[in-house]
Amino acid sequence: MRCRVWSAALVSVLVLGGCSGSGPTGEQVAADVGPAVEDYLTTVDPEGQVRAVLLHVEGEPVAERYTESGPEDYWDTRSVTKSVMSTLVGIAIGEGQIEGVESTVGELLPSRAAEMSEETAAVTLHQVLTHTGGFAADTGNASREYFAAEDWVGQILADRNESGPVDGTFVYSNAGAHLLSAILVEATGVPVLEYARQKLFDPLGIPTEPAFEPAFDFADEAAAAATYEQYWDADFTWPVDPQGLHEGACCIKLRPQDLAAIGQLYLDQGRWDGQQVVPEQWVEQATTPHVEVREPGATGYGYLWWTTDIADEPGYVAFGLGGQVIAVVPAQQLVLAIATEFDDRDPARMAKEFSGESAVSMLENAIIPNLGS
Repeated sequence: MRCRVWSAALVSVLVLGGCSGSGPTGEQVAADVGPAVEDYLTTVDPEGQVRAVLLHVEGEPVAERYTESGPEDYWDTRSVTKSVMSTLVGIAIGEGQIEGVESTVGELLPSRAAEMSEETAAVTLHQVLTHTGGFAADTGNASREYFAAEDWVGQILADRNESGPVDGTFVYSNAGAHLLSAILVEATGVPVLEYARQKLFDPLGIPTEPAFEPAFDFADEAAAAATYEQYWDADFTWPVDPQGLHEGACCIKLRPQDLAAIGQLYLDQGRWDGQQVVPEQWVEQATTPHVEVREPGATGYGYLWWTTDIADEPGYVAFGLGGQVIAVVPAQQLVLAIATEFDDRDPARMAKEFSGESAVSMLENAIIPNLGS
């Protein structure tokens, strides 16, 4: 039998906080939301892949639900990593280490200039951040090809050189996102994790020590499988490529409460404990739709954040494969964080997948209708 815990009386994992104003208390909200979420997940997630659901309203943690896990467990966030990378890029721009989103790849990676075609060098940071830069699609063999390369960035640039001029088409690309890691290192002069600790993780109280920083050898399946065993058992983790660049597209391992903290940071316009951690202008730019998309659970794309309407209100979401989610609905002063078990060792994982669309539906049908007024 799976253990699903909502009550502090059981294992002290439910946090109840009073919402501000004259609305319902956090305890009242939790009492209404809990059963509704439970009913929803019973239908949508019968395999019990969702391991944690955290809800914050008006800056207060209202409810937490854990299934066969607890607050200190770390989960693979998949492409939520992209939204973390966007945040770091915004901080670097705010500090003047990157001039702005109209800077080109040629300007941002001068050490790689000789490897770029004219068209590749002309791609702007804006285009990289919005998946409109003509980098290889996250389909077929594209990701596997650069994962297996001895030099990921070199392979990404070589693939981009074959694409010709940018035409503005939205093509979701892990390759383009990983390029941001090289861009950040060139701009800041330090590894991405070191920069993230200084500028984001430490201010938010996100623990990153000790850090597991594995380099997966995807050309050797047995070696990659052995590394993955270590990855799955580790706590905070951020994999690196063969050159030691932290993965820009995927796979930071964080706790659910860390996801909620990042969402709250964005809801509060980049401020945390009175400190402006992320420029307010970047929060607005990153969560504004720059590209129209038609994807499950989303209608637009900002700077590595998906945008959509949630219960007829503008919202934005970080989605990771398998149901890793940070969702923010400013009109409701709401942050939702979801962590799921999406294990690459499980051949049936895709059939069990809890999607981003499911998370948006849970907000619209189980959470927001039960917030009260």
